[in-house]
Amino acid sequence: MHKNRVTQSVVTGLVTLISTISWIALENVLSGGSNWLWLCLGFSILLIFLCLNLLLTKSKEVLLVTLVLILISFFFIFSFKLEYLAVLFIGLLFFVFGSWRAINEKKVRIKMHVGKILRRGLPSILTGLALIFAVAFYFSPLALQRQSQIEIPRPLFNVIIQQISEQFNISLNDAGDEKIEDLLYQAINQKINRYSQSYQQYFPLGLAMGIFFALKAISVLFMWLIILLSWLIFKVLVSIGAIKIQEQAVLKEVIKV
Repeated sequence: MHKNRVTQSVVTGLVTLISTISWIALENVLSGGSNWLWLCLGFSILLIFLCLNLLLTKSKEVLLVTLVLILISFFFIFSFKLEYLAVLFIGLLFFVFGSWRAINEKKVRIKMHVGKILRRGLPSILTGLALIFAVAFYFSPLALQRQSQIEIPRPLFNVIIQQISEQFNISLNDAGDEKIEDLLYQAINQKINRYSQSYQQYFPLGLAMGIFFALKAISVLFMWLIILLSWLIFKVLVSIGAIKIQEQAVLKEVIKV
């Protein structure tokens, strides 16, 4: 039991540290950075350690402190906003709901089954994270860039133009210093931005909602990866003696005649 408590303390400390690093990676990406690998890696490790915490902890109060620390570290990286506070509170409710379900599942199980325990809690935790990600994007410089100007991706435009040229046997020759396709690309983008000016303020909201639902869809597969890695690490910790699993006698009611 002593080894379990030591392991849990180490895991709790690592969860707090990794959560701070993960929020830094998220802030970097939302500011226009390209460190997507660090972002995915950071939150994957965070979720794995959080899963280990769910498996090791017996006290819901201790786990609640850990979840609060994860969300408090958000404010050290992102500027304080009342909107953030409201969303983090909702995110905490999702975290707590998922964590409580996992702990309750662990308590009622006769055999320790890591996959079934984590499956009870991870969907709600991932929903809370997706909500925080979406709101962080909404207030980020990246969302402001999307609001200022809409532009058709040039590779997509080139593919469409090539298909039209081949289908109708049209050749786009040079027109002065610029190609006709370049002039057409600029004209289409200007036309789109002219008609969309009245709705540009709603684009970040629409994108934020799109990000939320996209993350929810991705999380279905991502959850299984986290469960698998958490199970493997849990087995390693058991095999090296860092975690002890003990059997307890269960009282059973019987009818005596």
